[in-house]
Amino acid sequence: MNYRHIGTAAMIAYHGLHTAHNAANQLGKGEDKPDMARAAELLSMRFLFFRHIMLEIANIADLAGISRALYKDHPDLGKMNIELKESFSFFKYIRNKYIGHLDSDLTDKTFEWEPTANVTFGKLDAGKQFMLSWFILETVINTYSDPKTGHKIFETETALSYPPDEKRFFDYLGNTAEKSLKYSKRLIEVSASYVDLPDMKNEWVELSIKAGQTEFSYLNSKKR
Repeated sequence: MNYRHIGTAAMIAYHGLHTAHNAANQLGKGEDKPDMARAAELLSMRFLFFRHIMLEIANIADLAGISRALYKDHPDLGKMNIELKESFSFFKYIRNKYIGHLDSDLTDKTFEWEPTANVTFGKLDAGKQFMLSWFILETVINTYSDPKTGHKIFETETALSYPPDEKRFFDYLGNTAEKSLKYSKRLIEVSASYVDLPDMKNEWVELSIKAGQTEFSYLNSKKR
């Protein structure tokens, strides 16, 4: 197991999730009541932060999957992973179908589910683009379902224009973000305990020489 990779990836994901989570919560605070233009801008910015939060949760989920060998000696980390397992799967799905790259089947399903999406197509103004992204998020949430048992997370379909549904989803997102922060923080601590770092004072010259000899090449994708 590459503990340095796990620790590094956990640090980057923690930083991204923590920053986006705090920014979304602080956005617009202390300002006077915004006019329509500013309100639309704040909504778009908050949505951007939400997308990043979902992305980082999914990245942490990937780390949880390759860190299983640590759970035997660190059962608290394993317990946190079990508690997050369902949420991790959900947000990995959203990342893989919508945020990381857009699935063509999801695009088609969006225009079927939300006919209003047709009025946004081909438009360059931010408002229409936001609407389309919002519709796609709503659709990807609803497609996380089983034909026999229904949605895997929620009891009903989600219509983000309906305030109770909107609150249900974003409360779920916020709760998952907070638990993911705790998990990744603990993963950083655990993985660091397995890595022997160089003595930067006494080994600096050797490290500098090695750095000067670094050769770069294209990094091929690895199968997960």
